[in-house]
Amino acid sequence: MERSQKQSRRRFKTWQIILALLLFLLVLLHLSGSYKVRKRVQALSDQGYPITIEELEDSYTIPDGVPNAADVYLAAFSHYREWDKPDMQALHKARKPKRTESLNSSARQLVEQFLSDNQKTVSLLHEAASIEHCRYPIDFAQVYDSSDTRLDNIRSCSVLLLLDVLIQCENEDSGKALASIRANLALARSMNVPLLGFQLTHIGMQSWTCGSIERILNRISLGDEQLLTLSEWIKIPDIGEPFKRALMTEQCLGLHTLQAPIKDITKQTGHKGMLLMLVPWKMLGLCYRETLTFIDLMQESIDTMDLPDPERLAAFDAVQKSVHQGGRGGVLMHEFWLTHTRLLDIVIWYVAQLRAARTALAVERYRLAEGRLPQSLDNLVPTYLSAIPDDPLDGTPLKYRLLQPGYVVYSVGEDLTDEGGTERGTQGRDARNRPLPCDITFIVER
Repeated sequence: MERSQKQSRRRFKTWQIILALLLFLLVLLHLSGSYKVRKRVQALSDQGYPITIEELEDSYTIPDGVPNAADVYLAAFSHYREWDKPDMQALHKARKPKRTESLNSSARQLVEQFLSDNQKTVSLLHEAASIEHCRYPIDFAQVYDSSDTRLDNIRSCSVLLLLDVLIQCENEDSGKALASIRANLALARSMNVPLLGFQLTHIGMQSWTCGSIERILNRISLGDEQLLTLSEWIKIPDIGEPFKRALMTEQCLGLHTLQAPIKDITKQTGHKGMLLMLVPWKMLGLCYRETLTFIDLMQESIDTMDLPDPERLAAFDAVQKSVHQGGRGGVLMHEFWLTHTRLLDIVIWYVAQLRAARTALAVERYRLAEGRLPQSLDNLVPTYLSAIPDDPLDGTPLKYRLLQPGYVVYSVGEDLTDEGGTERGTQGRDARNRPLPCDITFIVER
């Protein structure tokens, strides 16, 4: 009996020792992980990266005492009147005639009625376009808590301005058409918020504006001063710097979430069902490992922004693939990385369209001065262009082809093959009903 009790006490002490060792290892793991994360975060701070919400707030400012265009834009958003869904669907269908065709009477009546119902909003958007500085009231701590309705408002108002361009083309009023182009580009520039969603919408709206400029050039004759003004308005973005800034913000927000208490993480991500995964994730110190991986990936993504366009795209895509295919993920990684998937592919597509539009304006200036179209883009240098813009997809000069009538300026597109200026939507389909390759085009048919 006494021997049995001694064995029982010995086994009990053994479990105590094992448990103590496990607790010691767990504490050691937490201390080591916490130290490594603090060291990496401090290194980021030393390099000038924002690492706190307060630093993000301080980085998004306008000069003291200047008018803030955001005040006028927010007033414009508040006056915006959206129709019922069936009417909005009819409106969107009506606003897409071919670039050389007039609106039919019913479509024109529909567009004019919508503009009339939103006259106050249009007026405020034009007023805001004359104000230089803009800062929206962004709460960076709440970015992941709910969708930002401002983006929806901005997109809706952009469509409103481009509908006005459509009507002014019908009226052959180039002055008013250009005024709405200017207001739309100013609305796009107002989104200098260092967040990926705002940056994507910013450059996307510039791309939408290219579609309206394409229609203007197909429908209205512009003078040289107007063409030059349009060209100056189209700012070809150096996507490296603004997207680098946006990625730095995303890194800061990701760190804020990864280091937050579990209840705050579930609130910020909107996934309360993750609670059972997050408890062992925190207890076992896996949160530190994922934080370090997140920093590594964000730094790799940020570094790609310093590369030339074609190299930048390939390097950025390689980082994304390493997350989705290479297993460099974790419990929360894909929550942050969903917004990054094919991000730069979309941006480069928009940049190619902007460069094609600006080149087409130079072609129109040449035609106005010479009474004929140039035989090649080389004819535009140096009078109308300092150099032929490069295609951001492959790094070679943009392509140009004469049509009967008119011309097309184009980029080779995502597949990096020259399809002779084949426009998206006209390229046909293969045997498996997949769209055939196409180019990124700007077409004038006159």
